[in-house]
Amino acid sequence: MSTHQASDDTQPLRGLTVGRLGHHDPGYARNRILAKALRRAGASLVEIADPRRLLARTPRLARAGWSANPDLILVGFPGHADVATARLVSLRKGAPLVFDALVSLWETNVGDRRTARRRSISALRYRLTDRAACRLADAILLDTDAHIARFRAEFGTPPEKFHRIWVGADDELMPRCGRKAPNGEFVVSFYGSFIPLHGIEHIIGAAQRLQTRDGDVRFVICGAGQTFPAMRRLAASLGVTNVEFVGRRPLSELHRLMCASDLCLGIFGTGPKARVVIPNKVFDALACGRAVITADTPAVREALTHGENAWLCPGGDADALADAIATLRSDAETRTRIADAGHELFRRRFSLDALTRDTARMVLDVVARNG
Repeated sequence: MSTHQASDDTQPLRGLTVGRLGHHDPGYARNRILAKALRRAGASLVEIADPRRLLARTPRLARAGWSANPDLILVGFPGHADVATARLVSLRKGAPLVFDALVSLWETNVGDRRTARRRSISALRYRLTDRAACRLADAILLDTDAHIARFRAEFGTPPEKFHRIWVGADDELMPRCGRKAPNGEFVVSFYGSFIPLHGIEHIIGAAQRLQTRDGDVRFVICGAGQTFPAMRRLAASLGVTNVEFVGRRPLSELHRLMCASDLCLGIFGTGPKARVVIPNKVFDALACGRAVITADTPAVREALTHGENAWLCPGGDADALADAIATLRSDAETRTRIADAGHELFRRRFSLDALTRDTARMVLDVVARNG
């Protein structure tokens, strides 16, 4: 194992090697941002990765982990099923194990997306995998205190294992936009993977209500996924003509989409998961300096204040969302004030610099506790 020696405040992890183990997608925002934060803090990253199915990848991950020389092992998202392998490597190398859970497999697949029935073998497997991963890890990363409380209640995990690391945004890829020049229309944008958590049906419902009330309001909905066909059908059945579905777009185009918008939307689902997470799209809007509307939840209240740095409204309520959009559309001064305050809050708490500080603090704490 290498010897970690703390350096200056800008790179407190200099000399420390992190082995990132699992079948994670390095391009996924959470993994990409966390890796960048670790490197900016001075850590070296060693990839111990294999994208194949569990039975095929496990022996290779174990061998690669035993050949590496990490000071700390990080299981990236989604890596719930890889934590057991990482534990074996951790014990052999004497390196603490950090599990970036981000979400519960059971909550995501059974409670939210409903791709598995509650009493099915798959649901049981998700539950057991969640529980085992939390038990085996030395430290668990989640995005909000509300989410941590839910994990503790579900899995009985000791509180000292948890660390809150905000989802945040990479402001090198999502820099602040300039002021949008008036062009005769008010653009409201949303991007996402069309999962039930997002509550896109309520966005379409709000668009229908505003179609007759505010004819210059146009919605741009970017992305595709599970509920995409159903949302297209819903918009057609409601006769909605002020919504444009633009499909999936690369990250650079998402930035341009936000910069071309007057207002950005978060999520509006009503399930338990919607109450404990703050999605990328909210932090991206703050990074870009655009006012954001999202559902009023315990998780969001940890980070944002209604009317000060964001606009919060009840989830699952198309009328309330339409009213919120109409309010901010008609009050440019309030919209600009919220956008500016949101960006300043982002810069202090959720930016790459802020995430680097939080991540470095977490790593040093885990190493000190388990070294």
